[in-house]
Amino acid sequence: MRRLRPSHRPRPSLVLAAVAASIIATPFAVVLAGSDPRSTDRHRDLPATSIDQVGLADLATAVVDVAESGLSAAGVRLPEIDPNTFGLPDVPDLEEPSGPQPAAGDGAAPADTGKPEAAPRMADGRPVGAAVKHLVRDTPLKMVAFTWDQAVDASMLLRAKKKDGNWGEWIELEPVDSGRPVTREHPMGTEPVWVGDATEVQVAMTDDGLAIPAAEPQGGGLAELGIGTASTVIKTLLTTAMSAVKATLISPESLLSLGSSLLTPLLGGPSVVARAQWGADESVRCSQPTYSPTTRAAIVHHTAGSNDYTPEQSAEIVRGIYAYHARTLNWCDIGYHVLVDKYGQIFEGAFGGLDRNVEGTHTGGFNKSTVGVSMIGNLDQVAPTTPMVSAVARFLRWRLGKAGVNPASVSQLTAEPFSDSKFPAGAMTSLPTISGHRDYNNTSCPGELGYAALAPIRAMVGGAAPSEPPPASPAPPAPAPAAPAPVAAAP
Repeated sequence: MRRLRPSHRPRPSLVLAAVAASIIATPFAVVLAGSDPRSTDRHRDLPATSIDQVGLADLATAVVDVAESGLSAAGVRLPEIDPNTFGLPDVPDLEEPSGPQPAAGDGAAPADTGKPEAAPRMADGRPVGAAVKHLVRDTPLKMVAFTWDQAVDASMLLRAKKKDGNWGEWIELEPVDSGRPVTREHPMGTEPVWVGDATEVQVAMTDDGLAIPAAEPQGGGLAELGIGTASTVIKTLLTTAMSAVKATLISPESLLSLGSSLLTPLLGGPSVVARAQWGADESVRCSQPTYSPTTRAAIVHHTAGSNDYTPEQSAEIVRGIYAYHARTLNWCDIGYHVLVDKYGQIFEGAFGGLDRNVEGTHTGGFNKSTVGVSMIGNLDQVAPTTPMVSAVARFLRWRLGKAGVNPASVSQLTAEPFSDSKFPAGAMTSLPTISGHRDYNNTSCPGELGYAALAPIRAMVGGAAPSEPPPASPAPPAPAPAAPAPVAAAP
């Protein structure tokens, strides 16, 4: 599944250099425990996370102006439009018109004149826009992902309606990596996006930046999809991709018993929110962990969802990702070893012991001998906060130290088969021990600003000042103070 790259990116903040200086100047706190922590199945009166699915083709279609909706700013455009063509009554049997036509990868972006491009119109004056699928529920959607169980060559963007009635920014949806062929038993999916209390979302499906053109009908009724184009790309989106993709709605219950008194100290390292503490339902797991002989490298990700969440909602996000990875994608467990939120809370991920070489499901072709750390949020949109960067560095300093790995070194890994890998199966990689997901796979993860934080993180983990501070930019929104401790659960 190809991903779009928005054309406008915020630049990294100087906050990363400041974090590096402060964390190096202050020794890491050493918290001793009687024994290394082990995940347990502690009973909690917490309802199971509910997951509902609906076919994308079954959702209502809305027609939006590409410029006014913000799609063009996200790199989306319409294919060439024939104003005299009125609809595609039988899309599967669409006849290609005679004469030269754009190729399957048609729709080259027009030259930038500095002026907003007028929306194309049909011969009768109707404006042509982009077809987006509209999902509405009476209750908060919380988390939304999209899955498919057959080959789909498309990209998707999602936006949610805010409380004030305005639409939020389009979020580019990134596929998750399993390393398995796409089947009904092991479907492919996007990273789940936290939309919180939103009850309305829209999703736009594109291919190479081309959106499905549509026009409002003249006499009411359903929107006319694919209107005005004979593009093979659009035809495929309509007949194959649209029918294969399902919207997956994930609704984790709130957990109000998470508190600092329940944090688990790692022997010689930071404290974490263990699986039992964030409410992991161990009955969801369908296999025991697999262990690698060694840990050689760390791979940093971002969840690519919303950046708007509270400290308490972080546990809901982790629980939602767990249910989605384990149940919907049939991975049997959450794919990451740890997840870190913008408040600096570290959540234990995959079952099996954070000090052991558990094989995760986070980077296709490179899950063996690596530890996967995911920062919660969309780090294409905002820079990681000071607490987030500090927490990632503290954890990796502890974890790589236990593995006896020099964080400033280069690690060699052998690539296993994976369709989205940058390396052929059997190839030997030589990459920094702490690398980003994009270094191994064809993805933008961990986001432009998350990737820019890797150099300072490496320096902090190694105990040296970063060699080059990140370029200056407007500072991101000030991080909230240290996560308030919700009411602790009764013993």
